Amino acid sequence: MEILLWLVLLIVLIAYIRKTNQLSEKILKLESEIYGLRNAVHSLQPASTPAAEPRAERAAQPAPAVSPTRATSPPIAARPQPQPSIPLPSAPPSRTREEWEALIGGKLLNRIGAFALILGVGFFLKYAFDNNLISETLRVVIGFITGASLLFGGARFHKKGLAIFAQGLIGAGISIFYLSVYASFNFYHLVSQPTAFVLMALVTALTFFHGMKYDSLAVGVLGWAGGFLTPFLLSTGQANEVGLFTYITLLNIGLLAILLKKDAWVILEPFTLAATYLIYFAWQDKYYIEDKLFVTAFFLTVFWGLFYGLDVFRIIKGTTTFEKIRQAVAGANAFLYFVALNDIVDAQHHNWMSAVTLILGGVYFLTFLFIKQRQPDAILALRRYTLTAIALLVIATEIQFDDFQTGIFWSLEALALVWCGMHWKMRHVWQAALALSGLALLRLIFTNGALACSPLSSFSLLFNQRALAFFVLSATLGASAVLFKRIEEKNSGLIQNVLHGAWSVLLFILFTVESNDYFRRRLFEATGEIVTGLTFSRFMAWAAIWSAFSLPLVWLGFRRNILPIIWSGFGSLGLAIVMIAIQGITFEPIAKFTFLLNWRAAVFVLVIAATVIHTRWLSANRQSYNWAKDALGILQVAIVLLLLDLLTGETRDIFKKAIFYARQNAGDSEASARITQLQNLQQLALSGVWLFYSVALMVAGIWRRMQGLRIIAIALFGITILKIFIYDLSFLERLYRIFSFIGLGVILLAVSYLYQRYKAVIFDSAK
Repeated sequence: MEILLWLVLLIVLIAYIRKTNQLSEKILKLESEIYGLRNAVHSLQPASTPAAEPRAERAAQPAPAVSPTRATSPPIAARPQPQPSIPLPSAPPSRTREEWEALIGGKLLNRIGAFALILGVGFFLKYAFDNNLISETLRVVIGFITGASLLFGGARFHKKGLAIFAQGLIGAGISIFYLSVYASFNFYHLVSQPTAFVLMALVTALTFFHGMKYDSLAVGVLGWAGGFLTPFLLSTGQANEVGLFTYITLLNIGLLAILLKKDAWVILEPFTLAATYLIYFAWQDKYYIEDKLFVTAFFLTVFWGLFYGLDVFRIIKGTTTFEKIRQAVAGANAFLYFVALNDIVDAQHHNWMSAVTLILGGVYFLTFLFIKQRQPDAILALRRYTLTAIALLVIATEIQFDDFQTGIFWSLEALALVWCGMHWKMRHVWQAALALSGLALLRLIFTNGALACSPLSSFSLLFNQRALAFFVLSATLGASAVLFKRIEEKNSGLIQNVLHGAWSVLLFILFTVESNDYFRRRLFEATGEIVTGLTFSRFMAWAAIWSAFSLPLVWLGFRRNILPIIWSGFGSLGLAIVMIAIQGITFEPIAKFTFLLNWRAAVFVLVIAATVIHTRWLSANRQSYNWAKDALGILQVAIVLLLLDLLTGETRDIFKKAIFYARQNAGDSEASARITQLQNLQQLALSGVWLFYSVALMVAGIWRRMQGLRIIAIALFGITILKIFIYDLSFLERLYRIFSFIGLGVILLAVSYLYQRYKAVIFDSAK
């Protein structure tokens, strides 16, 4: 224990010596700067007497008529004086030999001497203790007498102007006081723990008294260290919570009161906060039990309240010195208090923690309103209190709710914060709202069941928490985008575009996953051919939903001139076109196919109709957008190809159904012949449909004077010709080849006739 005592004392003294040396170096630096400024001022002063004029010049000048009562020489101000050049500021001069001598002899030796004195007294006492020359009580008394003597000597030397030497004596005396109290309790058991606590508190108070009296931060740091080391030095290994935290509370009150008087001692504020919570967490880790919840929460609230009250008092008072340090301390106080409180409350009473967090957030919000009314210029403080209140509100929501509920309430809170930020004209508030919207989006997407409901038995189309969460977030994002039109902000347009694009994509995802889960549930319950039909129906449903969803988006986008909504609508339509073109080429199950009266044909008609409507809207707005002409051409080509895809699929599936039944109802020899015949008819019908469709496109292109349609018709003619000459000629029977080539020849001659007959119309439209 004695070795530990000496180590603690050594650490305290080293910190003390280091701090005083730093302060002394700052003083010498300031003195050097003052010395340099003084020399600069002297160099700027003009000479006391004007330069003597040459005698010859004075003789040549006529003698002016002067009054006998006036001086014969003109005033100095009348003579032009050269303007001295202002010297540039230079670096502080290095220490002179005398300054180094003063630093080493006057300060460093003082600190070493004080430390040596403490060690010497300690070694003497240890020698006396080991040989039982002095009783235990007398040993402690000697320590107190020695400490008091050093304090008295420090006071005397301070009056004589030897401040640095006096600080060394005072520091040594206080250290010996701490040592004596510690020894009386831990080594000799002369006093009880409460008495030792009182003595330590008195020594700490005496330290701060001397620190303030002599304006010595070094002495104050020594008192701070001694005050917070006391619980460790006087610990008995028992959980005396009330005694320990009462002592810490009183110590904090004293320290914070000193900080109100000594503004320059700001470094003690973060040290005090850190030491307070360090002692608490050390105690909580070792001694806390659930029965002590309310007492522990009370003392935690007291600790928080002391720093919180000091912060509010300074803000109202208008204190702006060391503002960044104090802002950091106040923020750390809120964070540490919440972490400590959550650690003891949430484990036992999870439902209470959300209410506690919400109440704490309300306190910070009300404080923000109070400061905003009393000190509206305290920008940093207002920002910190609002962000703290927002953070606590978000945390309270996370504690109270789960999964999609959290996303719903975060979305509503984000919208409210956007409005508040614009109403109060506080940029950081709506920035926090945007961050919260992003957090709500991430929470929604990564919540279990967001993209695939589980379990499927609980799924109800659109009447579920997932759909509500998607709808609420989409609505709040859209409303936020509308609110951002009210402010003049550099990035306001970009923010609006992102928000509009976000809610459009969210609704697209919602309708897709809802329809997907609807078919997943039906597939889960189905068997046999129903599974194949449901899979095909799911793809058709997606194409129908996406094309229908694109209509209100594009309409709203054109009406409000909002590009992200327009592009979202066109993107949804494009996905619908790709889906129906790829998955709709073959009807499934083929046994349930009915020509033109089927689910696929209906979806094709819907997608084509939606595309036609889009082309009309785009044509009406082609002057407003430089990309409209290209997009219009793409949509027109898509309509032509969709019609071709529909006619091809319907034609093929007529024969595929017949082939399917031929295989089911006939013998092997009859089935083979019948299937071959149907396959030949299928290819002949496809060639005929493509040829007649090409003719129809050519007629429409000539009639409407649309070169694009005519080019597509020619391209389709080319594809059909290749099919007939390559496939039909190789695989069809002779009779079907004859019909195929005759039909091709007739149609090509008819097209040639149309080109010759309407040549003027065609080439005039091309100009």
